[in-house]
Amino acid sequence: MKLDTTAIESKVRKAVIDTLGKKIELKLDDSFVATLGFNSLRMVSLSLALEDEFQTPLLLNDWIAQHEDPKMLTVGSLCQYVGRAIAGGGVDAR
Repeated sequence: MKLDTTAIESKVRKAVIDTLGKKIELKLDDSFVATLGFNSLRMVSLSLALEDEFQTPLLLNDWIAQHEDPKMLTVGSLCQYVGRAIAGGGVDAR
């Protein structure tokens, strides 16, 4: 699957909003933990929503493991991770 950065950001934002269940204005530097209040259950729901958007399995374990501080798990870093994952043909792409 070949998508540009704008398309990836749009799909990630849609998945996040769908997971939250409410429309909000997302910024790339919004932290899933500190700003958006995500917990482990919501992360699983987000992973499923991303799979729906991108039509490919996207496990978030590698993305989460790349960040020592959970506050660093931002919308922007997720967009970058997803972009690398789908460009490389799998979620292990770094």
